[in-house]
Amino acid sequence: MTQNTIVGDLTSLGLTKNEAKAYHTLVKLGRSSARIIAEDSGVPRSKVYETLEILEKRGIIKKVTGTNPTEFDPAPVDAALDHLEEKVKGSVTSARKVLKGLQELRGTEAKEFAWASQGMEQVIMGMRTAIENAQDYVYIASASPSILGHLRGSFSNAKSRGVVIELFTITPGRLEIPGLEHYLEVKITSPRADVLTEGFSEIFKSPELSPDEWEPTRMLIMNIDGKESIGVFLPADDSSQPWSLHIRSRLVVLIQWQVVKTVLSSVEAIIQNRML
Repeated sequence: MTQNTIVGDLTSLGLTKNEAKAYHTLVKLGRSSARIIAEDSGVPRSKVYETLEILEKRGIIKKVTGTNPTEFDPAPVDAALDHLEEKVKGSVTSARKVLKGLQELRGTEAKEFAWASQGMEQVIMGMRTAIENAQDYVYIASASPSILGHLRGSFSNAKSRGVVIELFTITPGRLEIPGLEHYLEVKITSPRADVLTEGFSEIFKSPELSPDEWEPTRMLIMNIDGKESIGVFLPADDSSQPWSLHIRSRLVVLIQWQVVKTVLSSVEAIIQNRML
């Protein structure tokens, strides 16, 4: 794992980039002076003492008494990360209470009938929001369910509300996402890859689409309470971004994007014909 990745993870727990770099270096090197920390981490010398003081106030490093020059020692990783995580949870709880109150005061707004989202974070947030709003059931069909690993918290909350969550797939969820079966029922009854590809053969004859662009085994459909449907398209490589289409009705409604409608309705037809 690169330093940038670790720094990114630590900043999501509330540290600044300089704080994350300094703590990462201390964990890597052990007890060290400010000069060594600055040289290894890339934190500017003019900022390193200020950064270390803040980390000390956060409780995840400490000064070593009696050392000259002053050295700093990192707290054990498990204890430090648990401490940061609890702080983040506390902030989330406080912010949730205030912001939900503001949201309720704002009142109900008109909702879009259909919309598209692009990019992994937007796709995940769209699914998360839909699951959080579910009252009765969430049905998911996909030959590639690994993206669901990002939704554990939403699945857990929905399950605690009594929402039924079922995944239809060709791969046992526990093989791709360990522990997924704790949140939902996995049914290994989805059509095989060759069945999906065969079902899409007519669509892929269109010049607008090709199997290279939209691999049918990397599509996911989510139905929430029969009132909202989400079609997720996962690219086969990193050259393009995932995107999703949300429709507050059946997937086979008439919508503006004719090609997208055809793809989604065909996916649903294949799944209905092969699974039910």
